[in-house]
Amino acid sequence: APEAELGAALAAAGAMLAEHAPTPGYHPYGIPELRTAVAERFTRRGLPTLPDQILITTGAQHALSLTLALLGRPGDRVLVENPSYPNALDAIRGAGLRAVPVPVTEDGWDPGLVESSLRQAAPRLAYLVPDFQNPTGALMPREQRVRILETVRATGTWLLIDETIADIALDAPPPAPFASLAPHGAGEQVVTVGSLSKTHWGGLRIGWVRAGSRLITELATKRVPSDMSTPVIEQLVALHLLRGMDDVLRERLPRLRAQRDALAASLARHVPEWRWQVPPGGLSLWVDLGRPIASSLARAVLAQGVRIEGGSRFGADPGTHEHRLRIPYTLSADLSEQAVRRLATALSGGLRPGTGDDVPRRPWVA
Repeated sequence: APEAELGAALAAAGAMLAEHAPTPGYHPYGIPELRTAVAERFTRRGLPTLPDQILITTGAQHALSLTLALLGRPGDRVLVENPSYPNALDAIRGAGLRAVPVPVTEDGWDPGLVESSLRQAAPRLAYLVPDFQNPTGALMPREQRVRILETVRATGTWLLIDETIADIALDAPPPAPFASLAPHGAGEQVVTVGSLSKTHWGGLRIGWVRAGSRLITELATKRVPSDMSTPVIEQLVALHLLRGMDDVLRERLPRLRAQRDALAASLARHVPEWRWQVPPGGLSLWVDLGRPIASSLARAVLAQGVRIEGGSRFGADPGTHEHRLRIPYTLSADLSEQAVRRLATALSGGLRPGTGDDVPRRPWVA
């Protein structure tokens, strides 16, 4: 259980804190031990990495926002997947950047379209979630990653790769880091962000950036005016968790796989008219409702105690994906069954099609 893991990690962090307490405690780059541990994990996954290529941040969202602020200028184009992670889309818009959407489905990305969009739009950055994409669950094939790396080398586009969900591999081997496939000279254009929020706990606000050492120095300098350093105690907790991460995944992934299959079975029983594909990893199903009622359904079922996100919240373009729901399988089978029953009850009450524009936007989406 995460409570036991976190309790043990907090106790271990308390014991390690004595070494840091006599120091000022400011670490804009992150504490050396955690930078080393993150670098070693990248190296074990197939991407040789040194500690000076790692910046520790206050969560992956902080890593993303910091990178956008450094590399982008208002008006610059950013290629994004459509649908995509809402908080990332909000960060891109908030930085004054212009999104260039390319479609992605459960079946993946259209390789020709991604490459042509990169060449024609010449975006400053491209934000991609190639590993169990949020929300579709798609996994980008190796050969497509190589083609994208070759294309951005020609266009000069920075690749911002979100690996937050990369370790949640349920039916496929864990993917190697995107940058590990870069041809000689192109790896410096890849910025990788990650965190422990999806593997361990969202309340542990620890993330990281993996990039060239010069860019890491620029990012560390950029953060200081607004965020001097990630708290040392949280970094020590993360250090303990990272050292035992493989054991945690061995225990958690089979449980998530069973919960995913249980959710799919509940949906098949109670709403057989809906359609979905079982993803090879990630944390949710991307469900096709067959008609544009997702926002109305999400609003109706919230009154029954179920919070769920309609597809329009994930759209890079307004009013898109209103026929979709993202349904997580992070709950137990029993709780998922109850939630699906409430969805079916709300559905039977009759719902008006909508665009998603009339639904109040929550300030964040996990």
